[in-house]
Amino acid sequence: MNHKQLAANVVLALGALVSNPASAVIVSGYGTAPGNLVTDYSSTGLVSFDLDLALASPPTTITFMVESGDIGGLLDFNAIVNNLFGGGISRFALALDNAQFASIGSVGDGGFGSNPSAAGGDGLAVIDFAAPEYNFFSIGDPFASGATDWTISIAGVDVGETFSLLLTVPEPGSLPLMLAGLAGIGALVRRGRAQKGVNR
Repeated sequence: MNHKQLAANVVLALGALVSNPASAVIVSGYGTAPGNLVTDYSSTGLVSFDLDLALASPPTTITFMVESGDIGGLLDFNAIVNNLFGGGISRFALALDNAQFASIGSVGDGGFGSNPSAAGGDGLAVIDFAAPEYNFFSIGDPFASGATDWTISIAGVDVGETFSLLLTVPEPGSLPLMLAGLAGIGALVRRGRAQKGVNR
């Protein structure tokens, strides 16, 4: 291949990248306590991040914008949560706004036998630890070790619209209050979407 042909192939390849940009769910914003850090690894069909918790509260909210490659489908979900605040995590709650958990997959502990288990459905999942987790835990399969990713359904969410994930280390006794608040928020979102459909 001569230099002219090589240059033409490079121009064609760059043109294809520009005309067919990657279509992936992307983080459009987050709110968390000072010192906490969210590192995003999301791509087409995948919600993935690391959360470094220097403080257990307030909750962390991550907002994702949906792009064309993810419309109407299921998104795989995995994450690593690093416990940097020194106290043990006995329970961890995940709540979705404008999306739902389609399946709950694996949860792994930080190697000290905290034996986590997860349950949930619709917009809420809870991870419970048999013993407090002081190190880190994984959600799904961020290490590509053969664990099972969770899945998130974004059915009905259009290109450019967002969904949010609220991550909480609940204090004992606070989970029922959080559930009631999330149920109220979900009802408002559904009502707003129904009115939006009527006004179209």
